[in-house]
Amino acid sequence: MKNRERVTIGHLWGAFYPVLLYFGITIVAGVILMVMAYLEGKLVIQNGKIDVSQLGDSFSLMLTFFGALMTVPFLILIKHLDLKKQKLIGAYGYKSVAIPKYLLIIPFAVTFMYSANMIVTMIEKIFPSISHSFDETAKAIYGANIYLQIATAVILGPIVEELIFRGLMYIRLKRMFGGAVAALVTGLIFGIYHMNISQGIYAFIFSYAAIFVYEKYKNICAPIIFHMAANGISVLVSFLFKDYNTSSGSVQNSASNSTGWASLLLVFGVSTLLCVMFGLLIKNFVNPKKK
Repeated sequence: MKNRERVTIGHLWGAFYPVLLYFGITIVAGVILMVMAYLEGKLVIQNGKIDVSQLGDSFSLMLTFFGALMTVPFLILIKHLDLKKQKLIGAYGYKSVAIPKYLLIIPFAVTFMYSANMIVTMIEKIFPSISHSFDETAKAIYGANIYLQIATAVILGPIVEELIFRGLMYIRLKRMFGGAVAALVTGLIFGIYHMNISQGIYAFIFSYAAIFVYEKYKNICAPIIFHMAANGISVLVSFLFKDYNTSSGSVQNSASNSTGWASLLLVFGVSTLLCVMFGLLIKNFVNPKKK
């Protein structure tokens, strides 16, 4: 990238503080929810210890929902000011891509999700000790009410995460270090953010695909749609088959330890082939023009 920004503490802070903002707001949302639960008698405090056993498995997903809901307006404002600043310094904008071309994102997201999930599953077969790292998170997500799953994992979650990681972190790091470094750092932080090994591996791979879509469409709506589609098919399949042993919002066979390598490689091969096909369609047919 020409005319890169200077690497300063202020610019680095600008790339990373949106994550901290989200965590901070989520903590506030958690305090509010726990106070409400206490007033309703669902939260018990004995001997200075808080008993959350009566809150149910959906509490953590509800916390994520309200944290995301409270954070979205701030992120939209920050992104808007970021775009406005770039226009003031003469950065090029891009014309909107035709709406039908956005439909290519959906099959790309679905096939990518299966392909990346198979990678995680195969890694778990080689290193069985990491296979249960996502169990509690999966139970919290896929054990909750289906409407709460849709609102959080399919709608609000993708909006918040794409605004933070691709819309702000990646773009701001790219201005300082270029695309390759920015993509690597964003992927690593996105993986760590998920706080378990299985989900982290998937998230790292996922970040590169989301950045690819973002760079092709030059619009934050593109990776949001990509993220929504991937999570949406995951929630749908989990709801239909009641499979709660999943990786990073992706669909994973609960009997992965007994699934043969031939089956895994077949699914991986087919889904990867289709994913590459849709990726090439996006690469060749989506070329937004500069304003």
